[in-house]
This record gives sequence, C-alpha cells and structure tokens, in this order.
Amino acid sequence: MTIIEHTPTEAEILDFLNDGIRQLQEAGAEARYLLLGPVAYERFRQAMAVRFHRKPKNFELYNHLPIVLDPFRGEAACVVPSPGECALGVATYRVDT
Repeated sequence: MTIIEHTPTEAEILDFLNDGIRQLQEAGAEARYLLLGPVAYERFRQAMAVRFHRKPKNFELYNHLPIVLDPFRGEAACVVPSPGECALGVATYRVDT
C-alpha cells in the first residue's frame, strides 16, 4: 500500500484527497484520516467554498473522514488508513511541486 504526501494547490486539493481515498480502496484498505497542514487546510476551506458557492467554513469531516490538522505538516496533505493498517507496512512518497 502506498501513501502519497503532496502540497496541492487550491485547485488540486479536492481531487488529490479524492484520489488518495480511491487509491487506498483499490489497495484493499479503508481511508480513515485526512492529514492536512495549516496551509493545506486553508486551501481546502477555500476550495470547498468555491465548489459550493459559499463562504469558507471550518470543516472537521470530508467524505465522512475526520480531518486532522497537523501543525507540523505546513502545506502538505495526505490520506492515511487506520493505524493498524499503517503498522502492517506502507510505502510513503512525498511529491513536491
């Protein structure tokens, strides 16, 4: 199973999260958390506002998955499975733009 961390733009972030969820499902795991740095979370909020034609709001869930705001992650975002799945072993990749 592969977990990809990326620093998506506002225009890319929703597609990146959806792709991460899909990739985990295809690998036979279930996505459990969305890890977003403070900058990524702000981009996520803005992208949601644009998509739904509303003002940016605070979100705790996206596609029924909890959002974890990781202050050490900065602009990065990733979708991760359960801790148990991670403990079984995962390959991690960081995609920098």
